[in-house]
Amino acid sequence: MARDVNDILPRMRILPLSLVVLLAPIAAACWGATAPAPTASAASDSRMQAVVVSAGRIQLREVARPLAGTGQVLVKLRYAAVNPGDWKMAGGAADDPAAGAPVTAAAAAAASIDPAAMPTIPGVDGAGVITAVGAGVVGYHIGDAVIVWSQARGTYAQYVAVPADTITLKPERLSFAEAAGMAHAALAAWNLLLDVAQLRAGQTLLVLGGAGGVGSAAVQIARIKGARVIATASARNADYLKGLGASTVIDYGAQHFEDQLRAIDVALDTVDIDDAYRALAVLRRGGRLVSSVGLPSAAQCAARLVTCQRRTLTGTPPRLVLGQIAAWSQSGLFKVNIDRTFELTEVPKAWQYSQAGHTRGKSVIRITE
Repeated sequence: MARDVNDILPRMRILPLSLVVLLAPIAAACWGATAPAPTASAASDSRMQAVVVSAGRIQLREVARPLAGTGQVLVKLRYAAVNPGDWKMAGGAADDPAAGAPVTAAAAAAASIDPAAMPTIPGVDGAGVITAVGAGVVGYHIGDAVIVWSQARGTYAQYVAVPADTITLKPERLSFAEAAGMAHAALAAWNLLLDVAQLRAGQTLLVLGGAGGVGSAAVQIARIKGARVIATASARNADYLKGLGASTVIDYGAQHFEDQLRAIDVALDTVDIDDAYRALAVLRRGGRLVSSVGLPSAAQCAARLVTCQRRTLTGTPPRLVLGQIAAWSQSGLFKVNIDRTFELTEVPKAWQYSQAGHTRGKSVIRITE
């Protein structure tokens, strides 16, 4: 039985719920909530280590290794990225619509339990090496190093099976850690800026929270597409953002951006709903406000003649976006900054750091070397 280590690890606040941390040590007697200690046969090719969230509790467990189904590849992960949606999901909060529900209502109903109590492996992106290719997959082979986006989650594990149309080959220029931090943030930024807001060359973009994962990706995508970029961030991140392509960085600790700006074409909010309301004051009539963290009411947006939208499930296919971002990365146009690296046994620590809201670029979890 997994050993309760609450005496070792502090309780962790996963808004809006308290998540009881039960990260078991990687030891033979500590696998799973009820599973026996692994034997030589249990450590076979059919098993793997994974972080599992169930009923508000988190454990490092030995679980069944997934198989590559039709149209899928099986990837042995080197690194997984940390995203706010990971701990929000564990706490029961909604995330952006592009990260699919980890358990279907039908599956939960069949099991006669609350969907929130169904075991889930967190994580939506990572990087690793293909170890198996399912039927119907073309263009990828065993041994290929790839960037992974998993809409069904599951990257906090040694292996993940994903559709071949949600991966791309890892650029040689990127390390596995950098590659792991690319997919989810880049897909979100691309969808919000290009598919939803239809940002064009010559327009001015305001990125609220420019130094985070989505913000960093947005600054670079906008710069590459020919837009002028203004970003908010702490003073310590000003040079970082200017290096990514922001022409102006507003220190949110010293200035209110709504006192400095007017006639902005597009605003992207990655901070909170308060910033979204304040952004209405700086957008021009006919401007667009897009957000990954919530929006003002439709009536308030309409009163300002601003179009307010969230991320959508439609738009440019993930394989095309990931392929383009990878190409930009290989040429040096797009970069991923790795702020912190955590071990698979340090997920609570990684989530606490993410919750603090000061990540510069991305944090990642090392799975295997």
